Amino acid sequence: MTAQTTKPKTITATAVIYARVSSVAQMQKGHGLGSQETRCREFARMKGYEVAEVFCDEAVSGGIIDRPGMLAMLKYLKANRRTEHVVLIDDISRLARDMKAHLDLRDAIAAAGGRLESP
Repeated sequence: MTAQTTKPKTITATAVIYARVSSVAQMQKGHGLGSQETRCREFARMKGYEVAEVFCDEAVSGGIIDRPGMLAMLKYLKANRRTEHVVLIDDISRLARDMKAHLDLRDAIAAAGGRLESP
């Protein structure tokens, strides 16, 4: 009997994960930061992305654009522009609560050198 070897997926892009919860209740109902990160990591593995960093905002409203985790992620993307990054979010609602904030953040991510994707 011969052992089969699984060929590792080729890394096609570098990714960062952004996760956000707006309340403690979300964390307790299974929509916490850990579950968002897990789904994003699974998606990254399927797409052949290498996850470089994870950025989180805990108990922060989706209506606020200037969030600590988001600002840290944008700073990271700008500092690492020589590598194209895919920004993974578990669900579109994790990025922003309203359309204006969503579009503003999407523009900020693109300006920093990122490309947004969601499983």
